[in-house]
Amino acid sequence: MEILKITNGVRLAFAQTSQFKTAVMSLSVSVPLNEHAAKNALLIRLLARTNKKHPSTLEMNRALASLYGATITPIIEKQGETQVLRLLLSALDDRFTLDGESVCEDCMQMLFDCFFDPDVTPDGFKEENLALEKRLLIEKIDAERDDKRIYARERLTEEMCKNEAYGRSKYGTKEEIGALDGKALFEQWKTLLLHAPMEFAFVGSTPKEQLVSLLKKKCEAFPKESITELHTEFLTESYGSKTITETQKVKQGKLVIGYRAGMTYDMDNYAAIRLMTAIFGGGTFSKLFMNVREKQSLCYYCAARLIAAKGILLVDSGVETENAQRTLDAIRAELDAVRKGDFTDEVIEQAKLSICDALKGVHDSNSALLGWFASHTASSKFYTPEEIADMIRAVSREEIILAANMITEDTVYILKSEKEESADAKETH
Repeated sequence: MEILKITNGVRLAFAQTSQFKTAVMSLSVSVPLNEHAAKNALLIRLLARTNKKHPSTLEMNRALASLYGATITPIIEKQGETQVLRLLLSALDDRFTLDGESVCEDCMQMLFDCFFDPDVTPDGFKEENLALEKRLLIEKIDAERDDKRIYARERLTEEMCKNEAYGRSKYGTKEEIGALDGKALFEQWKTLLLHAPMEFAFVGSTPKEQLVSLLKKKCEAFPKESITELHTEFLTESYGSKTITETQKVKQGKLVIGYRAGMTYDMDNYAAIRLMTAIFGGGTFSKLFMNVREKQSLCYYCAARLIAAKGILLVDSGVETENAQRTLDAIRAELDAVRKGDFTDEVIEQAKLSICDALKGVHDSNSALLGWFASHTASSKFYTPEEIADMIRAVSREEIILAANMITEDTVYILKSEKEESADAKETH
């Protein structure tokens, strides 16, 4: 695994392997997460739909079918306060093509055509494509809102980071999406082309030199004028915890807690904080699973995860509304126990083994390898899974305790069941 600088603002992330029957590649650009989020999200979906060579969906599908059934998928991610826009292509690896022909170059060209040569008119992107992608993106937003676990985490993030760029949705709002037109998106595409940092990632058997040559040739034809700076604001501690409560018609209530992890950048004390998170709520051996879920039976699920790119830690759980406060108190008690060092050496080893096994699994699929590259898109430094595993193994008990004591509670979000609220109201009267 390696990352190479191709030219100003463009790099290649590469893993040459003959382990898989398919090759995967992606072309991504990174931009600040700001008021243009809706434009960017809609734009990357339009770029995946057609291009100048294949201006209709039918022609695009035929072209992809001729590339041994290749597929292109648009992906929108939030990495800290950076919005990452990605075109992901999966195809048959060159080793398995008929007569030894190379499909890799044609697939790369397809990605290049989608991003560098979109199907536009002098007035911008075509209205029929724009209308369809608007509807599909709004439907995606609605679908995520209907998944109450996702919804609760998003609401917690909105409230916790309401004065920070991270509080913004990676899709923008439905109102922002609805107001966009083809010309505005065309102007945004030109901005990305000229200024956004770009990364081409590849996992497959194609030689590195071949990829470098193709990418350099394309970059020379589209040189960047200047590179947009990317920055994420890290708050090392909260200034007092606040509680947000909402009521909806849901079968199961949700409780999400947001903490500041005491980080000043994405790798600041990363290994110790990640290991502490695992012991606190990252597996079946963790305190949240063993005590809050199993022994006390206070919730349906309860897990902690570290978002290092923003320096925050989230705990989310599914609860009956009547148990929300008891669950919150129990979660706080388990964090206090970690802060006091109330965990065994055996649990430390289980947590280390769990994390290192997951890191070892990165090499088990081409999508996981590409995902590893993707997780570093907005980072200034690249780490291999092996390097992270070595950091994890080196963490001491004292460092885990210190990391836990740097955690400060910022925001609590509770989604109550309207049905249970009504029952409580009747009993009161």
